[in-house]
Amino acid sequence: MIGVSTTTAFRLVRRLGAGEGSPAMCLLICDEAEQPAVEADLLAELDVQLGIELRVVKASRLHDADQALGLDTPGPVHVLHIDRWSPRLVNALDLHIVRLERTGAQFLFLASPELAERLLKHAPNFRNRLTDIARIVPDNPYGD
Repeated sequence: MIGVSTTTAFRLVRRLGAGEGSPAMCLLICDEAEQPAVEADLLAELDVQLGIELRVVKASRLHDADQALGLDTPGPVHVLHIDRWSPRLVNALDLHIVRLERTGAQFLFLASPELAERLLKHAPNFRNRLTDIARIVPDNPYGD
């Protein structure tokens, strides 16, 4: 896996808020054991910092590409947890990435290191349009 910076939900959402109105597509790499905490942190920070209440959508629970890509749900931010390998989803991301950009929304794609690596390998258009790839870890409220 390529070397990437490490961030937390607090710092990521602060950056998203600063760039409000401009599209962002971030691939967030997170160890599976930390994913529930990271998801909770993301939802809390989006609510507190940007006033956006939403949910994390798990790719394994979706039925079609538009639903998976958030194209059927309006909103300024979409969070898609890529929780299993799906060639159909990978093809949809690779084919429709420009369509996602044109929505003006900000997309956060959460994946394990293994799934992220496969996604980057098999979806070159998606990879080239990402605005950021970062490792995300749970916020540490104690600062140590």
